[in-house]
Amino acid sequence: MSNWSNIELWNLEIYKQIVEHMTESLWIWDHENNTMYINSVFCRISGYDSEEIIWRNYTDFMDEKSLINIGKIQKNKDESKTIKYETKIKTKDWNMIPVLCSGTFTQNGWTVLTVSDLSEVESLKQAEMNLINLNKTKDEFISIVWHELRTPLTSIRWYLSMILDWDMWEINEQIRKSLNHTYDSSIRLINLVNDVLSIWRIESWKMEYNMKDIKISEIIESIHRDIDLEMKTKKINFKVKIDKELDDAIINTDKDKLKQVFLNLLTNSLKFTKEDWDITLKISKKKNKARFEVIDTWIGIPKDKLDILFTKFSQVESSMQRQNDSWLGLWLAICKNFINQFGSDIKVKSEVWKWSVFYFELEIKK
Repeated sequence: MSNWSNIELWNLEIYKQIVEHMTESLWIWDHENNTMYINSVFCRISGYDSEEIIWRNYTDFMDEKSLINIGKIQKNKDESKTIKYETKIKTKDWNMIPVLCSGTFTQNGWTVLTVSDLSEVESLKQAEMNLINLNKTKDEFISIVWHELRTPLTSIRWYLSMILDWDMWEINEQIRKSLNHTYDSSIRLINLVNDVLSIWRIESWKMEYNMKDIKISEIIESIHRDIDLEMKTKKINFKVKIDKELDDAIINTDKDKLKQVFLNLLTNSLKFTKEDWDITLKISKKKNKARFEVIDTWIGIPKDKLDILFTKFSQVESSMQRQNDSWLGLWLAICKNFINQFGSDIKVKSEVWKWSVFYFELEIKK
């Protein structure tokens, strides 16, 4: 045998190895659409042995809809084009497998197809649809629960407040203490429900922002009115310090959400600051920005906990910090998201047993 013949046989063996070890099926029809060759991958997809497929027409392996579509393609054979279409192959056990066919036509009218199994893609599509439906169900559940919880909780809070403030009867100290504790618990539960709803809106991209130009002094006055009584009740020295040059300064923000950030930070400071200690809301000018700081002077936060502080559901515990208060780390994650939406970032500095400062900066418009 000549060297040339040896080379041809060697090349043929290489081609056979390549074809048999393809990750895709190979299916070749002659000019009458009879099967001339299939590789082992096609056999695995269809469930047939090669002897059961060779010389059989492709029409034996497809449903009526697929035959109509392929028939249109076969009528307009063009050697210069590669055709691609999705269809279904009928397996030996009569299942229909979705496939993607990519093929060309040879000069003698034969068709050479690579066939990719799309069943996994179909499974992923179905899984995606299931996930979408599950998310929709979750959204509906959260919305319903929020409305169903908020209404009775609000009523409970209102009635407790009315009982505690009414002068028509005397309440002994022990009962008053229990009612106050119940009232505080109802407030915490309402805040938790609101925080869960806020996180849900943020993560589902349903949180709406009403950005407007507003004076810094107007926001601070509103915050002071909302928090001052609670500060006095708990005998905290609450101070507001604002640079005079910021009296008429304007920022572009969502007023309600910025107020929520401040009230969250101040309320948190209230939890962990003892009587007669200081909490300060400080606003200063830093070039073309206003720097907002909430400063407390009691427990502080360990340095190794600062990085996780703004993570959802994070907890920073100490023996003194959480004696009578349960806390889910939602409010700081909410604050961070709001401030990020305003084009800034919230940060914290702290020294254990001395002080903590939460701060961020917002651009001044004028």
